[in-house]
Amino acid sequence: MTGRVFHTSDWHLGRQIGRHRRDAEFDAVLAEIVEIAADFRPDLIVHSGDLFDSSRPGLDDIVRAAQTLRRLEQVAPVVVVAGNHDTRNVLTFLEFILNDMGRQDRTQARVRFATDARPDGLLIAEYPAADGESTIRIGALPYLHPNRFAYDFADPATATAAYAERMRAVQADVHQRLTSGARPDHLLVFAAHLFVEGAVPSRSEKPISIADDYAVVAGALPGVVYGALGHIHKPQAITSAPFPAYYAGSPLQLDFGEINDTKSVVLAEIAPGREPRITTEPLTSGRRLVKLEGTLDEIAQRAGRVGDAWVKAVVKAEASNPHLGETLQKMLPEATLVIIDEIRPGAANRVLDRSAAAEELPGVDELLRSYLDDRGTSGVGLDRVMAAFGALCDEPDPEAPSPCCEETLLSAAIAGSGLDGIDRSGLLTAIPSPEGVR
Repeated sequence: MTGRVFHTSDWHLGRQIGRHRRDAEFDAVLAEIVEIAADFRPDLIVHSGDLFDSSRPGLDDIVRAAQTLRRLEQVAPVVVVAGNHDTRNVLTFLEFILNDMGRQDRTQARVRFATDARPDGLLIAEYPAADGESTIRIGALPYLHPNRFAYDFADPATATAAYAERMRAVQADVHQRLTSGARPDHLLVFAAHLFVEGAVPSRSEKPISIADDYAVVAGALPGVVYGALGHIHKPQAITSAPFPAYYAGSPLQLDFGEINDTKSVVLAEIAPGREPRITTEPLTSGRRLVKLEGTLDEIAQRAGRVGDAWVKAVVKAEASNPHLGETLQKMLPEATLVIIDEIRPGAANRVLDRSAAAEELPGVDELLRSYLDDRGTSGVGLDRVMAAFGALCDEPDPEAPSPCCEETLLSAAIAGSGLDGIDRSGLLTAIPSPEGVR
């Protein structure tokens, strides 16, 4: 008796890199995922959470998800677990669209969504394996925000317990429902979107969601034949779990913390009473993320090997270079410069006390450049903005003429200095004569 599970996760549709959308890359990697799934011929496809990057995804990303799930359901039934970036309303709408506008029986739908972790809302489903002898029985646990325990679960004691302890009780409930009524031919699969103790994050996840207080003890996970985990973007096995459990990871490198990660999907052949056969199939679609660090000369030596990639450049320089973005772009004609950091000796420890070191204060142009760079404007675009700013600074302001004599006189009177020290020669000629006063 064997069953096949195809495991993918954390698509994060809509995720940008800097200010750049990655629609073409997502289309390519999703097509690759569908192709691998078709070749594997699984009995069940599991997506373990975070279909989208935003809780309010754009229409293009909703359509992209719907079309891909429709293609996957033609390969095998699909179970999608809600992640911390997903919202119940969006996934319910997707289910409505994929379920023939609500005309099909939800329990018979080819794509089902696990969005509720409450006991009466948990998704426990069965799917027959192709061998005709076994059935895959899956229990799915969507992401649970710590605040949800205060109003979604009846036991008051869970409101003050540590997150990991509360999750242990929820997992125990999933396990109890998963195993209740299970037959010898059932292959039990646990799918969840959560941070398991011992997992290695890529640091492209939301920092608060991978804090130590949110780490679930691996030993508390239900003892099943395969665990399909989501939430961590780095593909990996959780060796401390009492059963084979894997993070499929994100299909694209999502930021420069993942430049060394090889993205993949998981192919699991499972059977009762023996270790599953696990294969991770690499994904090759998408542009590379490259970090270049050094002086301009050192970066120039590596530039020829970069090619078509997203690039973060950390440039060590003795002095500020107003045309740094343009210079780098000429070195890297096929690449897209996402981040440019200019590192100068002593710049990080600059004294900002004017009385102590006036010459060390950054100028307005330098402050503006730093601000724009932090806000995502970099490269050639940043150079053009700074050039325009410089041109504006050089132009006289027609709305701010030199102070007239009356203004000078009034300012002196307010200051209590009288007319001492004021040049009266021009002042007297500018004051109207008594004849001119009405």
